[in-house]
Amino acid sequence: MRILGAILAGGEARRFGSDKGLAQLEGQSLIAHAADVLRSMSDAVVVCGRAVAPAGLATVPDWPAGGLGPLGGLCGALRHAAAGGFDAVLTVGCDTPELPPAVLGALIAAGGASYVRQLPILGCWPVTLAARLADHLATDTDRSVRGWGTLAGAVAIDAGGDIANINRPDDLTRLIAARAR
Repeated sequence: MRILGAILAGGEARRFGSDKGLAQLEGQSLIAHAADVLRSMSDAVVVCGRAVAPAGLATVPDWPAGGLGPLGGLCGALRHAAAGGFDAVLTVGCDTPELPPAVLGALIAAGGASYVRQLPILGCWPVTLAARLADHLATDTDRSVRGWGTLAGAVAIDAGGDIANINRPDDLTRLIAARAR
């Protein structure tokens, strides 16, 4: 199975106060950390929802338009993956720099649409869902990944613990402090 790793990075970062995808953790951006994790689990990695990505990563625009939240990024990634001959898209947020490979492996092993119950932006989505998601975005106002997952028949995987999610500057400060110990 060919997997496209997609970093969803098109959010407004209102709670963070600046572009959190470019925030630094141990000398590299949060996007670069997410890319490092995805490279070990996918055949290629793209950044969704940004015009420019760090570290020479390819970008994919949200589909059918920007401003649709993570589902717009996922839809763009699914379309890009389908055109590139991939079978599935493995999604992570740019604000999740530490991802246990076992959790990502469980998403892939589910064999169909799946997401992490505690953090639904982490998911594995067959490219066959591209048109269905585009239709959903055109006709439904529910933009939650969890809601989409339910409609798509996705399996919710339990991560079995906390996954660092950087939403505010304090979250990044705590992660940096935890890594220093």
